Amino acid sequence: MERLFLNSVRIRCACLLTFLLAGWGAAAYASPKQEMRGLWVATVYGIDWPSKAGNTPAVAESQKREMIALLDMARSAGLNAVFLQVRPMADALYKSSLEPWSAYLTGCRGEAPAEGWDPLEFAVREAHNRGIELHAWVNPFRFSTSATLPSTPADRKVIEKNWVLTQNKTVTTRQAAPARKGKKRGKRSSAPRKKTVVKGVSILDPGNAGARKHIVAVCKEIITNYDVDGLVFDDYFYPAKFPIPAGVDQQEEADRRRGYVNMAIAEVYEMIQREKPWVRFGVAPAGVAGGNGRSAAEHGLTAPCVGNDWMYDDIFCDPLRWLADGTVDYVSPQIYWPMEHTTNPFRPLVDWWADVSHHFGRHIFVSQNVPSLPAGAAAWKEQRAEVVASREAARNSEVAPGQVFYSAAHLSGRKARGLAEELALNEYSVPALMPPMKWKKAPKAEKVRNLVRHDNALSWYARGNGRYVCYAVPMDVGPIEALARNGSNFDGRYIIGISYDRHFELPLDRLKGYWYAVAPYDRYGNEGEASTLDAPSF
Repeated sequence: MERLFLNSVRIRCACLLTFLLAGWGAAAYASPKQEMRGLWVATVYGIDWPSKAGNTPAVAESQKREMIALLDMARSAGLNAVFLQVRPMADALYKSSLEPWSAYLTGCRGEAPAEGWDPLEFAVREAHNRGIELHAWVNPFRFSTSATLPSTPADRKVIEKNWVLTQNKTVTTRQAAPARKGKKRGKRSSAPRKKTVVKGVSILDPGNAGARKHIVAVCKEIITNYDVDGLVFDDYFYPAKFPIPAGVDQQEEADRRRGYVNMAIAEVYEMIQREKPWVRFGVAPAGVAGGNGRSAAEHGLTAPCVGNDWMYDDIFCDPLRWLADGTVDYVSPQIYWPMEHTTNPFRPLVDWWADVSHHFGRHIFVSQNVPSLPAGAAAWKEQRAEVVASREAARNSEVAPGQVFYSAAHLSGRKARGLAEELALNEYSVPALMPPMKWKKAPKAEKVRNLVRHDNALSWYARGNGRYVCYAVPMDVGPIEALARNGSNFDGRYIIGISYDRHFELPLDRLKGYWYAVAPYDRYGNEGEASTLDAPSF
């Protein structure tokens, strides 16, 4: 009853919140020091990257330049994580011993790129050079979206092992009939012709232990061969409304299929904990969950007061189970509806997910849909309002905030421009660190030693392969005054960058009139005690 009351209050407050945001100016709520600020980068069909596929050195250089521009845009926008799609369709945009090179990279499935060109290796290095986390975005089950299955040697091996489930649909469409002979060009018969085509969707069968083992092996290859910060799955599970055979109990089969998906998620998570437990693992389901009350009730929750959970019975997806089982570090629900949507308004849904985050003690980083409105001032205002709403929901539920934007082409890319600049000037004008995974036991980060400045660079000594957060504080602000209200060390406004090395080049505008600090910032997201240089004493 208490949760129902809180939700009703929040819905009534949503209109007031929108009114208060109308004037903008400075961000309505203070920028948190710890916040996921992510960006989806889709490679399937070249949506965000790369704009051109091919296997020549010239194409590889073009793809590198595009990736650098994309990462520069992400940094300038104030983002701290990029979710790069590296396995869109049982293929690889990295050097893999298990799956074929992706056609979205080279133009032909199974065909290698130019010698020495490994997009994931390059993206990880360039992201880390900019202090940005690189999360490998994997589609775990999707194998093909065509009625004709792929036929590389790796694909045939998968098919021969009976790991693939296929759903074919016969679709009849109407097309204009060709012009009749003897008539003027362009003149067509009055009766359109019907065209029947077969469309197919094939997946790796979640119920097949061998297929799941293959998925785990693929994910292991990624996290062990590359220094990624995270691994994330999207919302493709079973094909929508995959038929249940006649004579089989519908509810039992639906439960069984959700169980298979749960097993796949758990097996990947367990592998990560064995290999690299600091790799953050998440899944991005649809924006409405809870099984329309069935799943929510199992965990002492109410269902969302708006929207409908179609994925529970259509694609057999139950994110509350993963959170309850502790087999994900976060979920990123795709709340792809604007604040004023008639049936699925953003604010009540983000409030519900914040309560879910508090209930299970895991992170919820909301995915926002940038092209929900045509590009322009109204769209940017909507996205900024959603950022503020998710921050307020997180603060009310006492959980970590976070947003992930879909997608790069619309932030300030090929399809739209402007939002990156809006965020940099407003909600993301102050840097943010990644929220720590407090449920994981991390080794205590040692304080850096021998912090010195040589000309325009800081350097220090530290053991191990960590990362570090660097601060520059004006000389008229003392160490006590500079402390963060929430979180370790100093306020986020003084962060000048994240380094994955033991040195950091100072920005030109921070060379004079500042004192400096460097703190260990481990891969779990924990910040250790800072060492200072030239700090004043008042």
